[in-house]
Amino acid sequence: MSDPANTPATPAPVTPPDWKPILAALGNEAARAVFALATLGELDADTRSGLNAKEQKSVAGWLALGVLTEQPDGSVTVDGAAVRAPLTALAASGTGKARAGVGRFLVAGHGPRIEAMPAAPAERADLLTWVRDHALAVDEVLTESQLNQRLHVFHPDVAMLRRYLVDASLLERTAAGTEYAIPADSRIS
Repeated sequence: MSDPANTPATPAPVTPPDWKPILAALGNEAARAVFALATLGELDADTRSGLNAKEQKSVAGWLALGVLTEQPDGSVTVDGAAVRAPLTALAASGTGKARAGVGRFLVAGHGPRIEAMPAAPAERADLLTWVRDHALAVDEVLTESQLNQRLHVFHPDVAMLRRYLVDASLLERTAAGTEYAIPADSRIS
């Protein structure tokens, strides 16, 4: 019989970092400006004190994501490992590859940016499903503003994209009409 006190604990499964909040933050102008300042090493305590409210909020958001780290002198720098981790995990999992046919509607070399919406209904449904699956997590509920920020990564006309997703029943408005979620009957497992 083995002694439970001497049995090594089973390590908890490691969850790869989520790249979606990072990508969504980069869709925000204030967050991009703050990230650029930190990347260039120009986000010291003096510069931080001169940031407007949106930029201050962006600093807090980046710090919460772990992408920026605050130094003892009050300056903020980019944690390169925190930026690389979700991308490395995504590449290793193979899930970052566009499904067959979807890639041809994206701008080459510009990430998930949609170049043109397909005219064929089946191709449009495939592309919209791909966008939905990359913009929202299962069981995630977003406000319209949060959804718009995420959709902006894919296309500048977020209202059109949001309308297509709702019309195709790939997204639904909550009962209050102010939030969006993946419908229970179309969630992937």
